[in-house]
Amino acid sequence: MREISIGIVGAGTVGGGVVKILHRRIDNIRNELGLPVRIARIVDKEISRFAALPVGDARCSADVQDILGDDAIQIVIELSGGTTFAKELVLSALSRKKHVITANKALLAEHGSQIFETAAKAGVSVYFEAAVGGGMPIIKVIRESLVGNEIFSVKTIINGTCNYILTKMTAEGSAFTDALKDAQRKGYAEADPTLDVGGVDTGHKIAILASLVSGGYVPFHSISIEGITTISKDDIAFARELGYTIKLLGIIKKNAPEGQLDVRVHPVMLHGNHILASVSDVYNAILLEGDAVGQILLYGKGAGEMPTASAVVSDVVDAARNIIGTTPVRIPMQYYSTSRSIQVKPIYTVTSRYCLRFTVMDRPGVLASLAGYLGKEGISLASVMQKEGFSKKGVPVIILTHAATEKNLRTALTHIEAMDYIKDRTQVIRIED
Repeated sequence: MREISIGIVGAGTVGGGVVKILHRRIDNIRNELGLPVRIARIVDKEISRFAALPVGDARCSADVQDILGDDAIQIVIELSGGTTFAKELVLSALSRKKHVITANKALLAEHGSQIFETAAKAGVSVYFEAAVGGGMPIIKVIRESLVGNEIFSVKTIINGTCNYILTKMTAEGSAFTDALKDAQRKGYAEADPTLDVGGVDTGHKIAILASLVSGGYVPFHSISIEGITTISKDDIAFARELGYTIKLLGIIKKNAPEGQLDVRVHPVMLHGNHILASVSDVYNAILLEGDAVGQILLYGKGAGEMPTASAVVSDVVDAARNIIGTTPVRIPMQYYSTSRSIQVKPIYTVTSRYCLRFTVMDRPGVLASLAGYLGKEGISLASVMQKEGFSKKGVPVIILTHAATEKNLRTALTHIEAMDYIKDRTQVIRIED
């Protein structure tokens, strides 16, 4: 068979990693795997990047049309980032019957239905292993390895920036702002970390995973997303004292009624013996539960040059195998369509246990009042802790509840926070078993 030509758009961190791995592994891919792949073209607007890469005989330029207009190129690797240029590039490549490989989780989460519909019409495929979990092969596991299972639960720590910050706060008692600055100094957080610490990055990834496990299309904007910016070092310390660890979790559960899917992103308190509680620093983990296999844990670095590039190269091998085997759409994605939208369970209907941190005036009757308002909404108390040594202008009272609905909790808090003894916003952290 004639060579399978690849065009790479974006020679930055991940793109550069892909070029390096392919340069190092190309003989193995060609000779041992029997896949005649080659990098034909590389495009990047920063042409100075090419000098530091082993580009070989690939033709390098700054014009993406050099790739789109080359009929010999069968696979386009999109590593440019963003959702504007990248969307136009991917749709154009697909319409020209070129297969696409991307690591762009935001693009797929926000525009995936249009992208996969376009690919289906053109008879080509979109590969996206690197979009979720970096080097952890979660996409292949769900689409292929666990195809004999109904996956009814996914719990994942999938953002290394947030996990590093929370680990720093837990281990050293750092404030959020100090831990964030440390993450930025070490290159674990962007100069503008909003998408990470606000939970949006996790939301993009969990939207993709939710669509895969549900066999439908889960719209990103239907997912409830909370970040870690309100988590204080006091929250970390109180959780630790109670035997819990705070993590930012992406959650998917199939136990919702009426065909709804429970999909959400928010900080949670995990008991210290929970398998995800020990996932620290920039590491990620994905805990899946299937009806046949039970629980499976994937653990590793979810970002970075080489782990993400490794996932991209695995997609190159898959795409090449499928082209050679004349099965270019071996794993169809037609269900990822607006016509197959999945209804997401509203957050106010979720049932959970809660940790509530009230900041109150230190006076008689406050605890009874708190318990009374919670009790009126059917919320029973599992434990109560009132801390000494704080200012009388604001004493923390920590309450752990039994299972309650979010709606009832919010109703109770509306009444409680109108009381004059409340001195600050009430912190609400869900407890995940």
